[in-house]
Amino acid sequence: MAGNRKRSKFFETRYFGFVIAACTIFILLLARQFTAVPGWIELKVLDTHFNLKETVRTEHIRESVTHEERNPDISPDITIFGIDFASLNAFGRWPFPRYRHANLLDALSNIQNQNDRENAVFMDIFFIEPDTQQAVNDALLTESIQNNGRVFLETVLDLNPPPRGTEEEFFTREEALYADTGSIRVHGNWERLTPFYGLQPPLIPYGKVAKGYGHANYLEDSDKIYRRQPLVARSSRLLETLKLEDIVSGYTLDRENYEWLCWTDVKGIDRVVPYPITDAVLSSLRNEMAQNAPVREEDTDGDGKTDISYHTLRKYQDHFTPAVTLSLALNYFGKTLSDIEIVLGSHIRIPSPQYFDTNTESWIPYRVPGRDTELQEIVIPINENAEMLVNYMGGPSTSDGEGTFPVRSYATYASRVPGPDPSTWPRTWALRNKIVMLGSFTQGMAADEKPTPFGLMFGVEIHANALNTILMNKFLTNAPWWLDMLILWFLVLGIAFLASRFSPLLSGIAVIFAVIAYFILTTIIFDNNALILNFSLPSIAAIITFTAIVVYRTMTEEREKKLIREMFGKYVSPQVVDELLKKPPELGGVDRELTVFFSDIRGFTTMSESMTPQELVNHLNVYLTAMTDIIVKEYNGTLDKYVGDEIMCFWGAPLPQADHAILACKCACKQMQVLHELNTGWPREKRINIGIGINSGIMTVGNMGSPGRMNYTLMGDNVNLGARLEGTNKAYTTNIILSEYTYGLVKDRVLVRELDNIRVKGKNKPVVIYELIDVPEAG
Repeated sequence: MAGNRKRSKFFETRYFGFVIAACTIFILLLARQFTAVPGWIELKVLDTHFNLKETVRTEHIRESVTHEERNPDISPDITIFGIDFASLNAFGRWPFPRYRHANLLDALSNIQNQNDRENAVFMDIFFIEPDTQQAVNDALLTESIQNNGRVFLETVLDLNPPPRGTEEEFFTREEALYADTGSIRVHGNWERLTPFYGLQPPLIPYGKVAKGYGHANYLEDSDKIYRRQPLVARSSRLLETLKLEDIVSGYTLDRENYEWLCWTDVKGIDRVVPYPITDAVLSSLRNEMAQNAPVREEDTDGDGKTDISYHTLRKYQDHFTPAVTLSLALNYFGKTLSDIEIVLGSHIRIPSPQYFDTNTESWIPYRVPGRDTELQEIVIPINENAEMLVNYMGGPSTSDGEGTFPVRSYATYASRVPGPDPSTWPRTWALRNKIVMLGSFTQGMAADEKPTPFGLMFGVEIHANALNTILMNKFLTNAPWWLDMLILWFLVLGIAFLASRFSPLLSGIAVIFAVIAYFILTTIIFDNNALILNFSLPSIAAIITFTAIVVYRTMTEEREKKLIREMFGKYVSPQVVDELLKKPPELGGVDRELTVFFSDIRGFTTMSESMTPQELVNHLNVYLTAMTDIIVKEYNGTLDKYVGDEIMCFWGAPLPQADHAILACKCACKQMQVLHELNTGWPREKRINIGIGINSGIMTVGNMGSPGRMNYTLMGDNVNLGARLEGTNKAYTTNIILSEYTYGLVKDRVLVRELDNIRVKGKNKPVVIYELIDVPEAG
């Protein structure tokens, strides 16, 4: 019995709701681990955060006068030179002859005030092949790049190897870049980086005169949106192809120079060979390749038949190429590739960043624009694939000044060819220490538009946003896992608490409010602290938990409510039933102080003999209806049962009633009054006289009976005493008798006459009894 009670209590919604919440969290965590749906939703939430940013704050000072303030997190030292419609109109179709680019670079180089020069010029243009129009154009451009001394070029890395026969040329170009600008060393599991087997570096003459270089690759997320840039990319060069039989235990690789082995299975997937190569590794490798690797077959004698067959492996050497935005940032901070620390899955550290003061022509400690604190270091968070999450500052920019970054037309500078006389040069281009990013800015000109959180954006703008992220030290970081878990459990358990204790309407409003409030909170923290709190998982878990608990309540509590209505609907008033539905009673047996009430008709046998059965039933129904209405409707009593013409009822259960005794007394007096009125309208032979016994005390109340038929009733000696007091009325020719126990609870509020000190059956101690005369306050 106790076990059943514990079990039923455990499954009550107020307790089981927390189990539902925990199960919901567990299922969603599994979904996040094994499916892409939660991650996809979180990416869309991130895009919403981006789109809620303010690029420009506008303040209306007075009529027709406004003040615009740009987002302080946008660096003033980034400017875009866009190859726009004006440029196409001025110079014709793309690609332009390369002397046009030379003219632009000469225009930037040849100004009177050299302190107003740009910090760097990034050309988001490929120089992979010689100029198709005139070879002299390449010579003019490389000379202008060398004279400018601040030009950064890009290389593009490909997942597929270069066309057969071109490998040596392309890798030779890349090595020329490494030789002049240095290479990168990385710490961590570099074999987990995505390998790029092909590359498209600029021509060697361009690479030799450039100030710096970097790759221009971006990797799209699962929803095909570009949000991340690999600040370090892995360029893998094939050194040789080996036979499996040539690999022996102890085979050495130059790991200091990032050499590694791999083989390709029948599905075309590259498998990296673990290092060092031990007997165990070699044995496992042979077994795997025997089962999953294609066999190379050779016909050595030309007879059309296979003479030898074997498995092959490939040996690669990796170089690590910086993103062009990282190279630009390092140049801006007065640092080189050898100065930085790269730990995959953790960070890129730029120590002691500096800023070139063109006024004093000296390097000074770097301060983020708008902030006073000198930065001792800049730590860029990166994932295992060396990717930085780009903190987009706003939507696409336009040549007319709208958008995130200022855009100037390429044609403005390329059309102004400076002469040999310095006195004719412009004094300044207002580009002091700015990083100029030159690239396509016309739809359809080149396949250089990519989907971003703000829609399609030109590649040079994506580079500008990535560079801005580094210069402004405004890196987006995900909240630590424990904080996300804390928020998840707090929100979901809070919703479970509300949904299991309050109405679906109120708890539903609370869920909506909580989700909206949490979204606002995540947006504010995202904007002010560049911290990404997981929104999708807590909000989805809260909604699912709420829905599941409401469904569970509907399935269980409605059944309980139906049971309560069926059980008590005939015993108590509708108002009491409503109260019981809000706070269901304990239906098992409980001991409680109650007042029990028995009434019985005097001389019922004689009266029944003067009527037909039908008349007797109709007459009794009129009487019982009137008496029951007084009990249930007027004085909120609980009708226990009818036993023939006897009525048994009580007060104090199922809902507690502190004034149970006085309610019973008032009910008895009211019944006598109503009975007198009924008797006045009946003939003498149908008139009814009743006796009422009332007793108070500790009684056992609850559902009693068999599983097939249960009654909510009373048991105990005090119940029996009440029944005997009702019969005692005959001996004293009275109508209402109270026990001393009931009298003790109401003595200051009733008029009584002490009758006797009697000993009743089952009681050793005599009981003082009283006749109830009246309750002056009854009504």
